[in-house]
Amino acid sequence: MDKDKKEKIRAIEEMIQVVLLRIPKEVEAMKFYLSAAKKATSEKARNLFQNLAEQEKGHEAELKRILLELKDELRKIKEK
Repeated sequence: MDKDKKEKIRAIEEMIQVVLLRIPKEVEAMKFYLSAAKKATSEKARNLFQNLAEQEKGHEAELKRILLELKDELRKIKEK
């Protein structure tokens, strides 16, 4: 395996690790905001926390999409 290919593989593997570390953080944040929404005493606060929870859910989905793309790219590089 040539040096360039090894470097590409290493870079993608590092990105995968970062994404894998971030996904649980997004889930944790989403749960926090949902919990805060349940405890909120005003509708305005409840809506804010629910909105923030939805954003975190979107971040999680985006990271999972990125993870699939990275894994696919890694597979293609290794097959060459």
